[in-house]
Amino acid sequence: MQESIRKMPKIVLHLHLDGSLRPETVQQWLQEKGHTCDLEEVKRNLMVEKDCRSLNEYLQKFDLPAQVLQNKEHIKTATYELFEDLKKQGVIYAEVRFAPMKHTQEGLTCDEVVASAIEGMNMAKEKCKIDGSLILCCMRGDRVLDNKQVVDSAKKFLGRGVSSIDLAGAEALFPTKDYEEIFNEANIKGIPFTIHAGEADGPESIKDALRFGAKRIGHGVRCIEDEELIKTLVTTEIPLEICPISNLQTQAIQGKHPIEELYKEGILVTISPDNDTVSNTNIIEEYEWILQNTELTEKDLIQMNINAARFAFTTPVKKAELIAKIQEYQNKENKEFIK
Repeated sequence: MQESIRKMPKIVLHLHLDGSLRPETVQQWLQEKGHTCDLEEVKRNLMVEKDCRSLNEYLQKFDLPAQVLQNKEHIKTATYELFEDLKKQGVIYAEVRFAPMKHTQEGLTCDEVVASAIEGMNMAKEKCKIDGSLILCCMRGDRVLDNKQVVDSAKKFLGRGVSSIDLAGAEALFPTKDYEEIFNEANIKGIPFTIHAGEADGPESIKDALRFGAKRIGHGVRCIEDEELIKTLVTTEIPLEICPISNLQTQAIQGKHPIEELYKEGILVTISPDNDTVSNTNIIEEYEWILQNTELTEKDLIQMNINAARFAFTTPVKKAELIAKIQEYQNKENKEFIK
């Protein structure tokens, strides 16, 4: 691992809480419920195999996290631990997303789930000196009523731990175009949003997300199939939240990953790990993959972090602070190089 990558101030915009649980913590929770399971078994249930064949297969690894994240303490702990792990990876700001309605199966309300996650995040902010916010996911295939509860919770906690909403889930099975009502409501309530699009479905999914008013696109790599869409993304300055290793695992991309081409076309590329545990990755490994498999450089990675800071769902003051930290690192590294 290159030490400079570890030191680089990093911003993560696309990371799922339930896909990033510590296996040791999940094992402990299962044992507390009387289950006998060794750590390797837990890992097999949380992580995809190298020959993962589709997004739908990938999504199966979220079944166990949903089972164990059904009480306030577990949700709080999971959120704290993820932000703590991110701090160790050199992350200075992270937007962590999750679908709160998935954690209401044992009596918690949507608001209680969100409040518990905020509590864990705030504890990490204080103890670990890391900044960030939460993105609440509406889910493809869920009832309209459930997704509206997510929008209502996002409005209630907006600016108090929650920064935005998202649409996640099986994109190919539940097209983006079917969720216009949810995002019309978000627009009315003044809630910004990103949307998973152009991952398991093609360019039309991205176009629908843009039509709804998405400020960022989750993944979006299938835009490579549509030259006009690429031009639109460039001119409108809509950033892509690209997760290279996950894209390959879910077969969103077959063959060479287009990240380098998209970046050189002028699209505002940002880099995230998607799911630390499910994909058995982290932001450092994503950067190393890019340096090993493309002609992109550390200078390009720094620019991608500046892109992320510019389009984070946070205040202009916080954006300026994040950019200043990244540029301070860049200037320091340039001086070291000159020496």
